[in-house]
Amino acid sequence: MKHTLLKHLLNFIVLALGAVFTALVIWLDVAVFKDGVQEISATEILQELTLLAISALFFLQAKKHPALRGGMILIGGFFFCMLIRELDALFDQIHYGSWVYFASLIAVYCIVWACITPKTSLRGLSAFLAHPACHYMVCGLVLILVFSRVFGMNLIWKAVMQGDYVREVKNIVEEGTEMMGYLLCLGSAIAFWKRSEPLKML
Repeated sequence: MKHTLLKHLLNFIVLALGAVFTALVIWLDVAVFKDGVQEISATEILQELTLLAISALFFLQAKKHPALRGGMILIGGFFFCMLIRELDALFDQIHYGSWVYFASLIAVYCIVWACITPKTSLRGLSAFLAHPACHYMVCGLVLILVFSRVFGMNLIWKAVMQGDYVREVKNIVEEGTEMMGYLLCLGSAIAFWKRSEPLKML
């Protein structure tokens, strides 16, 4: 009982530190670097590094646990596609919107691999979905893919600020929410990595 309470207290502290860290990075961008959380900013760079770390953790598990390989490649590929999307400004230097082609190549590769090895794909996905870390991943994805998009709509912020609409405020809210979501996903990936050793026997 005591161990469970301490574990949940530690989880709360780690999540709280993640929230503080997110606010600190936003503050650095706005107050110190004065870049307004643009394409090249501390917030964006940390988001990209976080996505890279998440995808790397799942790809490494795909290599380490052959029995889970297909599922790990699918999850890792999903986050790698998200990373490519975050780097859209870089890919725009090649051709506007070219990130779609690179992300599509990664997606096709991962899906084909999953189809070739359906047993390891199902086993890997089932192992992750059955793990408590999956709940953090779901919460993080909801923040990134749904809440940040809806709450960051121009319609809302123009209504809030009316004639004093400042796009920077909307960007701060949207990017800050995304950053917190990415940290939740990273925490989920780390938790699954640390406790994945027994899962190779599934």
